[in-house]
Order: sequence, then structure tokens, then C-alpha cells
Amino acid sequence: MRKDCCLYCQTAGIGQKDWNLLHEINGGEGEMAVRLGLDASQMVASCALSTEAGVIAAYAMDKPIENFTVLIQKILADAGKTLDDLDEIVVCIGPGSQTGIRAAVVTANALAMALNIPVSAILSIDAAAIAPSDQEIFDVGVSAGRSRWYTARYRWTDGKLERVTEPVVADELPDGVYPAFPTDIAEADGGKSCACAILKVIESQPHLAEQYMSDEIALYREEEVRPPDGEIRISY
Repeated sequence: MRKDCCLYCQTAGIGQKDWNLLHEINGGEGEMAVRLGLDASQMVASCALSTEAGVIAAYAMDKPIENFTVLIQKILADAGKTLDDLDEIVVCIGPGSQTGIRAAVVTANALAMALNIPVSAILSIDAAAIAPSDQEIFDVGVSAGRSRWYTARYRWTDGKLERVTEPVVADELPDGVYPAFPTDIAEADGGKSCACAILKVIESQPHLAEQYMSDEIALYREEEVRPPDGEIRISY
């Protein structure tokens, strides 16, 4: 078993070969899975469920997110699924609201351990880049709170999404860059939430998740995201 498989893959006896099959890595045909996506890094918390048919249910709610588990129960019930039907948990680990990320990560890790299924981590900035773009190289931005933004540059190469620059903190979005995720619950419920986006990433660009398969899935640390001047700023 590969050393950097996550703790919950090890608990379930899931090795790298199985993870590769699940995520269609290295040219494998892959296996479709029922996945639960969780995000609380953005202005609204969101939850989504995907199957071989794509995202089949998605909900969002205001913070604080004490009722995150209620949202999960609702999405499973509406989709006619139970926790036992889940094959994988996918969680957004930031950058974004560190308080929200901690809540989502704890929930994802607890569910994965209880169900003996793998948990994968996706960056919010990678999720923002998964939306179709008519440009080969483009910039994306996600909320950092307090009227600040995380931005990064991406490019598409033969259908593969690649991060050209690491995320940085900016006081303003660059010209032509717009917030990736809605701040309105109704719009987020319509399938435009970060939870929906991370499920699309794990299904179509799993290489962006593999690097975060570690002993434990943890939040994307604030010190890893620096503004252009190099000064570390605290997120909310």
C-alpha cells in the first residue's frame, strides 16, 4: 500500500491501485461511484451528491454551519440514498474560511472513518477553475473574506487542467476575473456551489486531488497562501 494514501484508505484496506481505479488515473477505465461533496470554505456552505449521472442533488445554507449534518441527511434522503451507499467523501480544504473548512474537514474525516471509505481533498481554487473557459490560460478567484480574494492562474492542456501559479492573496480581483462561487443560497442550490465543483474536479481531474492524499486530510494552511508582497495575512 502506498505510504501517502490517506488514513481512511488504510483503515478500509484501500490501496493506491483501488484509488486509481476509482479516479480513472493512469488511463484506467475507472469505476463510477456515489460521492458526497462538502464545502464550507466559501460565503455559503454547500453539500452535493454525485453518481454516474453526474451531480444529482445539491443544497446550500448560511453559516454558521452547526446543522451541516442535517444538510447531509436531507441531500441523501432527497436522492434516495443512505450513508451506506457512499463510496467516497470529497471535501474542500480551502483556501477560504478556516473556521468553515475545519468544520467540513472534521465532518468528512469522521464520516469516512465511520463508513470505512476514502476521503479526498480538493482546493477551492482548483474547483473554481473547473468551470468551462474559452481561454487556454486564465485566472480564477475565490473569496478570502474581509473583501479579499485568493487568485491563481490555470491552463488547459489536452483536456488536463493545470495550475500555473500557486494561490496568492489579493485585495482586489484582477481585471476580468469574477467571483467563482455564488453568495446567494438560491443560486448555490442551483448547482453552482463549490461542493458541486469539487465533485466535478474529482471525477474529471483526479490528479488535482492525489497530491493531498496524506496521513490525514487537513485544511489548506493559511501560511501556504501568500500575497504578492510575501506578507502573511490571517483569514477569517
